[in-house]
Amino acid sequence: MTPRQTTINTVTLTCSTCGSAQFTKLDTNEYRCSHCHAVTLVEDNVAQRLEKILRGIQQPAPPARPGPGVLAAIAITVAAAIAVPLVISLLGSNTRSVPRQPPPLPPIDASLVKLTDVQEIETRGRRQLVLIVRNETGKKIDMPRVTASYFQGELSLSSSSGSAPARSLQPGEYAPMTISAPDKAYTRYALQVSPPALSRGKNNDVAANKVQLVRNDGTYRLVGLLKNHGAEAANSSQVTVMLYGDDGRLIGIGNGYGAASPLAPGALTAFDVRCEMLTDGAVASYDYMVQSER
Repeated sequence: MTPRQTTINTVTLTCSTCGSAQFTKLDTNEYRCSHCHAVTLVEDNVAQRLEKILRGIQQPAPPARPGPGVLAAIAITVAAAIAVPLVISLLGSNTRSVPRQPPPLPPIDASLVKLTDVQEIETRGRRQLVLIVRNETGKKIDMPRVTASYFQGELSLSSSSGSAPARSLQPGEYAPMTISAPDKAYTRYALQVSPPALSRGKNNDVAANKVQLVRNDGTYRLVGLLKNHGAEAANSSQVTVMLYGDDGRLIGIGNGYGAASPLAPGALTAFDVRCEMLTDGAVASYDYMVQSER
């Protein structure tokens, strides 16, 4: 086919034969209709216009740039997506790193812990104070700390704390305590009770029966049986003994445990507590306390 210049409408730049606007460039000023394949030679100014059209068809239009408002919304969304998980992570981390503490227990008036029957004794060359610690706070407390400060006139000598066999005291309970005294002579002493703490331990229902105070070769022993009346096994069932003379003063103490530990519910076990005499004299009466906690 001989190319003709009249096959392209120079006004609309469409194929005069079929009306298509799709062309393929073959050579300088030479184009072929992509629909009917008519080949046309065009003038320079028509070729320039056709080139612009072809470039617009073959190259996709650049994406529209978002405006400032769109960019700001995107930035806020991205920042929120990063910040919210970070804040949650920090809050979770702080929650895990700071364990919850139980509320503090109210203080107990130390003056409600009474110290009675205080004696100064010397046994086998060892000087000490012996006393009874009574719980009149109305609450179960751990055995409080008792400190004795010794003086010679206005001169302060030394201080020492007491040792008691009982771990805790129920309201109204009492137990013996001994406090070491200095070898150097002193003219007076002062006793101070530290603020007692509420006891968190729970008591087991353990009781003694068939109790006897026996004496062999001048040594006193309290013997008997312990029975667990509770529904759970009992550990470390403890027996504290106090011996008294004719005048009612404390002259001997003892501390021991049941033979079986743990003690199953409903089970029996024996105990045998050897007592230490604090002074000479016959035993007129005795008292004992059973403790078992979990």
